[in-house]
Amino acid sequence: MSTHFDPVPLVGTGVDPVADIEDWLASPPVRALVEAFARTDQDHELARDLAARKGDAAERLARLDVFTRRWDTRRGRERNLADDLPVRPELQQLVRAAAEALGLCGGTRLRYGHYEHVLVLGGLIRACLARTAYAAHLIRTGRVTAGSVTALGGHRPFVGDEFELAALAGAPELGEEYEALDFGTRRAFGLQTPESVAGEESELPGGTWAVRTYRTPGRLPVRVVAAPSSRPERRRADTADSYAFFAERVAELEPGDRLLLVTTALHVPAQHATAVRMLQLPFAVEVDTVGIEPSRAPEPARRPSGATACLLEIRSTVRALAELHAALR
Repeated sequence: MSTHFDPVPLVGTGVDPVADIEDWLASPPVRALVEAFARTDQDHELARDLAARKGDAAERLARLDVFTRRWDTRRGRERNLADDLPVRPELQQLVRAAAEALGLCGGTRLRYGHYEHVLVLGGLIRACLARTAYAAHLIRTGRVTAGSVTALGGHRPFVGDEFELAALAGAPELGEEYEALDFGTRRAFGLQTPESVAGEESELPGGTWAVRTYRTPGRLPVRVVAAPSSRPERRRADTADSYAFFAERVAELEPGDRLLLVTTALHVPAQHATAVRMLQLPFAVEVDTVGIEPSRAPEPARRPSGATACLLEIRSTVRALAELHAALR
């Protein structure tokens, strides 16, 4: 069982996203994971069909989606509430090697020195603190310059250990994602009072939205955004919703604009694929997605990622690629 694979390019970084998806599906790390976790003859047949690129890519993605359900320990819950999978040590090594090759463990590169928009993606409180700090670090150290910075999140109540982590971060008053993202952004960029505040409250679970606009001492515009859901009566905003709200209500994107997305390395492939679908394709912009370097993550944001976390995000990538492929057809 191989525990080394050559890197697989992110889907959407090549000339043809459809070809990128085909290459991703046929890649050795994806096939190795299917073989390693196969239970039935149909599972082994899926591995062979992936290698042979047999049939329509949409059909292979659908089969892979069904296959990866065995890794779904979230069951609709937040990631910090997911159960651990019982993974043998030798399989843990394989999962780690596959995750590294598929871009879930860092190593993504910045293609440009200037981006019209830097987008910092929200999430659990660890993400709200670590990603904003890393974005500020990239700008402060001159690795990139930006026309604007936007922190994108939503109104999501804390769960699990987020309350404890908020207290450890010196902000025990925090109780939801948007306020944590605002706290992390203000702390990272040295912001004071917002120049403007806009928004709309709703009784629906995903209907409330908000935008706070700041300027750094150097006059860089910084926004903190809580996006509404595209299905507000049923759920909170997801990543695609936040991208859509940014493009339609916050920014004025121009063809050729360069966007840098800052997230956690573990989430780069899935969130990049969604950005290609929601931003790059409809607005003719260029999108880079960079994952925070683990050594840069401030406590308490640093958290090791085991086999369960990697498999969950590979499943998220499969689903993001299926949506992207549908948009390309």
